[in-house]
Amino acid sequence: MLTAAQIAHYEAFGFVVLKQLFTPDEAAIMKCEAEEIFAQARSGRPFTGTQTEYVQPFFERRPFLFSLLDDDRIYNIGVDLLGEDFVLDQTEGRLRVEPTPWHGGVLSPSGLHFVKIGFYLDPLTRESGCLRVIPGSHRLQKPDLFAPLRQRSDEPDFRPFGTAPDEIPCVPLEVDPGDIVVFTECVLHGAFHGRPGRHQHAINFFNNPTTDAQIAELRGIYRRTNWSVRPTEALLKSERPRLQRMISRLVELGFEAARV
Repeated sequence: MLTAAQIAHYEAFGFVVLKQLFTPDEAAIMKCEAEEIFAQARSGRPFTGTQTEYVQPFFERRPFLFSLLDDDRIYNIGVDLLGEDFVLDQTEGRLRVEPTPWHGGVLSPSGLHFVKIGFYLDPLTRESGCLRVIPGSHRLQKPDLFAPLRQRSDEPDFRPFGTAPDEIPCVPLEVDPGDIVVFTECVLHGAFHGRPGRHQHAINFFNNPTTDAQIAELRGIYRRTNWSVRPTEALLKSERPRLQRMISRLVELGFEAARV
């Protein structure tokens, strides 16, 4: 359960770091299962380190990772930030190679609020690829002074505000295996200088859509994407009550299952 101070930190700054939410042994199991998923996705071929590998859905593919979806430590983050009727959006896994340019979405026009729970299974610092955020940038103002950073730019000569992207003032969220970073996709975030093969995985939740506008926005996401808001067959077949509750709204809206 998040404390009142942690919730206030998230709402004010767009993120909160939960140190050692999982034990080193649990983090090691996560990394082992993640490595198996990536190896299977590349048909057993070795990791080349030339480009980021991306698997989605992710957590549903191995037993311990799958157990985290309704683990108290993760489930209660959704309850505390989104209410007891929150919805599972998707799970994802990345084996990072390239830097991640600054990016951050605009606010949902209908009031949907997406929360990302990030798992980083390697020790990461400012100089080795940890997530960087610009606190408070999720609270958009007019004019939006951060607009140059909101769309990803890999251009080598990109100099927003006359500054190299990796020199933009920010907070580096340095982590060790077992730490969790909870943030909204609307906060500006990026990562630089990391070595190839950094583990970055996530579980994504959003608030239960209750208005016509929110449902219409969600249907638009469903049409535009391949994996978002699509419950996996593993979730549909599960008898675990929390899992069934997290996907019940997606089933009610008629969103097709994702095969895993």
